[in-house]
Amino acid sequence: MDRPKLIRLVADGEGALISSSLLVDLDDPYEIPSALINGDYGGLVLDLDLEESALVSMLTEVRKEPATSWLPVLCSSALHGDLVYLTDGVVATTEEAIGVVTEMRRRVSEIDLDALSQGREYRLLGYLYGRTSDIWPVLRPTSHDLYVYPDADFLGGEGDSARWLRNMRERGLVGNGTLVDRIRRCPSCEGARLNYVDVCPGCGSIDIAAKEFTHCFTCGRVAPTEEFLRGHSLQCPFCSTMLRHLGSDYDHPLESFVCNDCGLRFIEADVVVDCLDCRTRSKPEDLLIDSIHSYRLTEKGRSAAKVGSIDDVYALLDRLNYVVPAYFDQFLDWLIMLNRRYPDEVFSLLGIRFFNIVEMSESIGRQRTSQLMDSLAGRLRQLIRGTDVSTRNGTGILWLLLPRTDREGASILEERILALADEVVVEGVPKPRFCSSLFSVSEDLLEGDTAALVLARLSGDLEGS
Repeated sequence: MDRPKLIRLVADGEGALISSSLLVDLDDPYEIPSALINGDYGGLVLDLDLEESALVSMLTEVRKEPATSWLPVLCSSALHGDLVYLTDGVVATTEEAIGVVTEMRRRVSEIDLDALSQGREYRLLGYLYGRTSDIWPVLRPTSHDLYVYPDADFLGGEGDSARWLRNMRERGLVGNGTLVDRIRRCPSCEGARLNYVDVCPGCGSIDIAAKEFTHCFTCGRVAPTEEFLRGHSLQCPFCSTMLRHLGSDYDHPLESFVCNDCGLRFIEADVVVDCLDCRTRSKPEDLLIDSIHSYRLTEKGRSAAKVGSIDDVYALLDRLNYVVPAYFDQFLDWLIMLNRRYPDEVFSLLGIRFFNIVEMSESIGRQRTSQLMDSLAGRLRQLIRGTDVSTRNGTGILWLLLPRTDREGASILEERILALADEVVVEGVPKPRFCSSLFSVSEDLLEGDTAALVLARLSGDLEGS
């Protein structure tokens, strides 16, 4: 791969990096976007101190343009604060910058660059594909979502990065990275700007006050201590008894609050939560819990970037008594518990990994690959029973759960499925390649095994095949 030229933003040619034939110097940040779009450059190096507003304006133009959305932006000195998340790191020399850019270009060469113009989802997938780092959240206390993702905002351009990325995660295109924070959201508008308020448990008023109360043992009356004060002594305002000894004449009850609206005395106030965005009042237990993560590309997202289509090339397999992975895991856990209680209740689990479906889609096109998958799904449908259950994950693994099937019966099905590689033929399309891994509860169940552990063990076998 040819060594790419880089644009260097520098003032008067004086920067930290030594001038090179591979660096093209510009001093006006507003010329950068058009220069990157119209020229064959590998990226941008910031070799001067740039005001945040100018940097944000320039990167907005660079990232929203499909052709330049994935390009690396490097710095010759560390940026501060949130600006760190807008660039791709610090380089000390021109050679180091060229090395970073060359590696990123190599990765991006694997994706369908034409798809970047189809929408912001493709720009995000291409941007992540070229990088090994996550997209990180940044705290914005005045924003509706409280946390935003500047990289995604630049690529998407609609200011809704948090909700957009959650949607991408639900579609399996990106996955959770590092856990950064855990916050509560309003159940009405999902806003995160909340105010916790103490209120009277009787009438709900916020007009409550903390007071010390005194209980007279003679008449049994309770009132605020201030009503018992007579100079430097305590005297019951109801029965006029002088209260001299704590514990024998009087005590202080547990109630420590009084409502100025309804007069109720109480030990603890109720807590309610007011949303500062929509003014909805909620109980704390009704708030939505949201874990704030960084985001990274999943295998499904990588496949979508490579073939230029978000539609999953494995979707035709969903006709095989498909259930979502979460339900599949619960069903597998239940069968494990059932077998431990009743050992005669046997079952088997079969994993099938498809090796070259994505590569075939890249080489022969999506339509012909869909024909192959349709043919394969039809043959698989003939082999499995109505009581068998399937699911799949983003790494090209199909799971078949076979109730009341011992190892012998599951092995027969396994052999028949592997034989489909030679039987499924679509003219002009290479044969699919896949391998399998089998789990039978009678022989393979270990002490302490759960659905997650069993699936992880089989996945490891399949990934190593």
